[in-house]
Parts: sequence; C-alpha cells; structure tokens
Amino acid sequence: MSGHAQADPGRAAAFRELAYSLAGGALPEAWWRDSHERILARARALTWPARLADLETQACQIVGDEFYDRLRSPGTGLHPAQWLRALAEETGGALRATLTRGADDWQKLWALLCGLALMAPRPPADAAEEPAHERFPEFPDIKDPLETALAEAERFAKLAGHREVPPGLGHLIDGWRPAGEPLTARDVYGSRRLVMAPFSYDGGATDHWYAWDIDLCWIDVVVGAGVFASAEDALGEWREAVGPAASGTVLSSCRPGLTAQLLAPCLRTGPLADMLEGNEPRDLIREYYRLRRRTRDLTGSADAAPGSFPFDDGHAPEAFLNWYATRHDEVPVAVPEAAAIIHEEWGPHEYPDERSFYACSPHRIEMAAHLIRESYVADHANPALRLLPEWTQWCIERAGLEADAAARSREAARSAASALVHDDDEPTADNDTAPFRRQE
Repeated sequence: MSGHAQADPGRAAAFRELAYSLAGGALPEAWWRDSHERILARARALTWPARLADLETQACQIVGDEFYDRLRSPGTGLHPAQWLRALAEETGGALRATLTRGADDWQKLWALLCGLALMAPRPPADAAEEPAHERFPEFPDIKDPLETALAEAERFAKLAGHREVPPGLGHLIDGWRPAGEPLTARDVYGSRRLVMAPFSYDGGATDHWYAWDIDLCWIDVVVGAGVFASAEDALGEWREAVGPAASGTVLSSCRPGLTAQLLAPCLRTGPLADMLEGNEPRDLIREYYRLRRRTRDLTGSADAAPGSFPFDDGHAPEAFLNWYATRHDEVPVAVPEAAAIIHEEWGPHEYPDERSFYACSPHRIEMAAHLIRESYVADHANPALRLLPEWTQWCIERAGLEADAAARSREAARSAASALVHDDDEPTADNDTAPFRRQE
C-alpha cells in the first residue's frame, strides 16, 4: 500500500465546482433556451426606434422583463452574467440564420444585439484589457457578456457584407461616454442620494442623462435608475420618488471620489455582486445590467472597493453614551449593550460623510427596528428598541434636523419602541421594510 493518501475525487470535484462558481461560471439551465426564445420573439414583434439611447432602453426593457419574470419563478437560478452571455450567443446565431434564409427581419435582431452590446457591464478597469479566457484559462467556457456581444456583432457585420448595419462596430465598442461632470443631490435626512451624469455618443454633445437613486438606510443599494432627457427631469422624478424629504433639494457637483463611493454597489464583482433581494421592482430589474455598465463608463479607473467610505463610525456608541449621560442621573447597565445593538443595525456602516451616519429618516429607523426584532431575542432586542427614541434624538441634534423632518423621525422612533419582542413571537417576513423606491 502506498504511504501517500489517496486523493478524494469527490472532494476535488467539489473544490473545482466552487472555484468555477467563484470565477463567474454557470452551467446552462434547461430553461435558458425557452427564456431566450421569448426575448427573440418579442424583439421580432416590436418596432425598434432609430435613436440609439431609445434602442438601448427598449433592449433593457425586453431583457429586464424576462429577467423579472424568471426571478419570480420557483426553481430558476438566474446566473445573470452567463444568462446574458448565452442570450448574446443565441441572438447572434438567430441573426446569422435569418440572413442565410434571406428573411427581412434581421434588422430587429441586430437592434437587440446592439442593445445587448451597449448594456452589458464592462469588466473592472484592471481586467478590461484581458479577455475572460485569459483571466480564467482553467475554465475556457466562462465568457464575458460584453466580449461575447461584441464578438457576435463583429461576426454578423462581416457576414452582412454590403448591407448597411448601423451603428458601426466602433460605436458599439466605445459605447456611451461621459459628457460632463456628475451631479448629486441628497434628501433632508442625508440617507437618500441622487447621482446623475450626462452622456454623449461618439464624443459629441450631451445626448441624455443617466441617474442612480441610492438608499443608505439599510445597505447601500441602488433603488432606481434610468435615462432622462435632462438633469431637471431626473431631479423631478427623484423628488417624486423620495417624497417631502427631497422637496427642497438642489443639485451640486459630485467629485470623482464621491461618485465612485456612492456607486460602489454597482462596481462590485464576483458571485456576491449578483445577489438580489428578490422583491426588486420591475423598473429596477430592467436597468439591472445598464446601471452597472454606466457606472463603469462614468467612473473609469476611479473604482472604489466596498468599504472604502471615508467616515469611520466606530466611535459612535461611546459618543452616544457620553451624550446620554449628560441627560440622565445614571446610565442603566443595559444601555451600553442596547446602544451597541442599535449601532450594529444602523445603516450600511459605509458612509460618504458624517451627515450620512446621523441620517435618521423614518425609513432608517424602521429598518433598524425591523433588523433588531429579527436578529435578537427579547431580552436584548427590547432594551434597544426602547432606546431608539433617544438614539434618534441624538442623531437629530448632530444632523441639525429641524421642524417637520425631525418630528417625523421622532414619531417613527416612538412607534418602533412601542412594538416590542415577545419570547413566543415567530419571525415574520416584512416586505414593507424593503428600500426599493419607498418614500422617506
């Protein structure tokens, strides 16, 4: 008998499968082909606009609607990047088959392929010059969606010969370019942010604006995004979505570092970056790929790694306890732990500035209370819930919040403190606490 331990084939296969997944690989699912066929059929049935931004938006809607429906279908793991890559291959194959048959609907499939090439996310700056097969030589079937869409477009353009196939390949490769400095706005609390930037085609004048609606009440998450004709249109739509807390907000310049920090959720890569909560609205899913693509186009090499926000909130519990001690004759023994629990569940712990930490919108208070109830037993949750009104008052004073906005926060904290945890309570799913496009 050999003195060397025999390799365990099952364990080796499991490690390889894990490495394949972490590299972004996903084996085709049985339902992928039907899913792609539905997209192709819809593309053939629609009239495609001539304006490129509108064409791209229509492609986003077609792909996003199918994505949304599959996301809500039981038993379907979507694997967004490889599903999109396979769609680009299916579209290219259908295009070539249409041309071979002499059919006259190839223009509609070409429009879809152009839309896919324009919406597919770019790889990170440090990987942009290295094709996927070189980044992962041990997994040659892992392909980048953008590389695939562009390769399919180039293949078809050569096959089309004398036929006119606008836009040219150079335009698809370059995509949209930032046409000016990004702008930002914040609501009165400081936890809801708008980022927008002008984009041009072929280096010309501004064609449209793209905007991201970012909620920092729970995790830093993009809750809305889309194309707008002007900065004023984007600001108006955002104010309506956010509600009274954004009624008086104004736009200001957004420096590159802050832009990358606020858009950090769109810059993350890897399997965890593809995770979805599951109750995203249809309009957001329609922008799932494009909001990431435009972020890369806007930030370029100014990528911000998650957690790179400059404000350090580690001192907050101690600062709160010092404030608490000035208002009370004594500090009960349960207060320090309760403050630590609130701090743990208070927002994303990644803040672009100090004001964002002290932001105490009703939504953030409700989310913190929800997470406390779901994460702690009654003996630990209830002291934290009872302390929420004073934590909120501390934040109000630090943020300089006034009038109606402060009153709404105090009322939200009092309401949260009145809904205590009982030992026999069963955990419940609370979809109303989700951040997507809710008013502050």
